[in-house]
Parts: sequence; structure tokens; C-alpha cells
Amino acid sequence: MKNILLITLLILASAIVWADAMPDFRLQDATGKNVTLSELLDGNPLIIDFWADYCKPCKQSMPLLSDLAQRYEDITVVMISIDKPKDQQRAKNYLKQNNFKFVTLFDPDMTLAKKLNVSIPPHTFILDGKGEIVYSHKGFDPSVMEEYEAQIIALLKLGEKPPAQLEEKPGAQLEEKPGAQLEEKPVPELGEKPEPGIGDKPEPGLGEKPGQKPEKKLGEKQE
Repeated sequence: MKNILLITLLILASAIVWADAMPDFRLQDATGKNVTLSELLDGNPLIIDFWADYCKPCKQSMPLLSDLAQRYEDITVVMISIDKPKDQQRAKNYLKQNNFKFVTLFDPDMTLAKKLNVSIPPHTFILDGKGEIVYSHKGFDPSVMEEYEAQIIALLKLGEKPPAQLEEKPGAQLEEKPGAQLEEKPVPELGEKPEPGIGDKPEPGLGEKPGQKPEKKLGEKQE
């Protein structure tokens, strides 16, 4: 029981769920250009990882973080080096040789790192699209990448826009045209013969067959 409690405390110490906003910063990239947090935020998740050239676990995490950035193109991975100025060139060379998909910044005085209580690298923060820190992890183990990915997937789903709905347009309605109305005829009573209408042929008389001409009587001329 004590071992379970100890493991739980260690997990809570290494993985912390935040609800605070990342403080805005202005740090230089590898070319000396100043970059701010506001410029990096574009409404999508952001991974910020503090590292140093001397940190072996940091370098172990980099290929996996780069792979994560390639598989989820909507996220941005920002690597912030806390190397001293004299060691920054080695850090730049290492990043250049490996061609990682990162935004690389430098915090040599650990100004931002101290605000976030970062003392030993690596220390990773995951931000939502508004700059809120939703997850933090100290140290590195390959198994933690599953947790990173789960956080990213959750954030991307939360940030999804509802699919655009097609504009409903009324379909073409058929124009109603008054049709030819049938002439109403009275129903003949029992024993009565209906009056012949237009196109009607008279019914044959008694003993006559349909189509048979009437017999000529004596003294009558056949027309």
C-alpha cells in the first residue's frame, strides 16, 4: 500500500495539470530575432520544452517531439534553451545537424524558466490555443509521449469548428396550371340509356352485332 502511494506521489510530482496562462515573453531565436508568445499563438496547441545541450534526456525527447509535430501539423513545438551564451553555439549546431521541426528560442538568464519554476531540464508545458497551460511534465521517459499525444488530441478536438452547413435554398416548385376539367354528366337512372356524348358510338340494337351494318329494307335505298 505504501508503494502505491509513493508511486502516485511521484506521478503527481512529475505531471502537473495547470490552469494558468503562460506569461508572455520575448526571447531570441537562433538568428537573433525577438519572438513573443503572442506571435506563436495561432489558436492551436503549443508545446514548450525547456532543454540544454548538456541534458541527455532532452536530446532523447527531441526526435519524438519532432515526430509529434510532423504528425500533427496544427501544433507548434517550441524548444527553449537555457544554455549560457558560451554554450549556445553547441546547442545551435546540434539542432542544425538534426533538422528538427522546432521553433528554437534561448533563455540564457532563465528569466522565463524561473517564472515557471523550471530548475532542471527537460521540463515540458502544453498550452491550448488561448495560451493556457493545461499540462506540465518534469523529466523525460519515452512512455510519456503517449500522454503528450493524448493531450494534443483532446485539445485539437476541443478546438474543432463545426462543419460548415450547406445553405438551404428552396427548390424549384412546379407551376400549377389548371388542367382540363372533365364535363360532369348525370348518372342515368335504372332503365334509362345515357345520352351519347361527343365521339360516342350508338350501341347496337337487339340482334345486331357490333360493326354489322343494318339490314336494308324493301323499298329503301342504301346510302
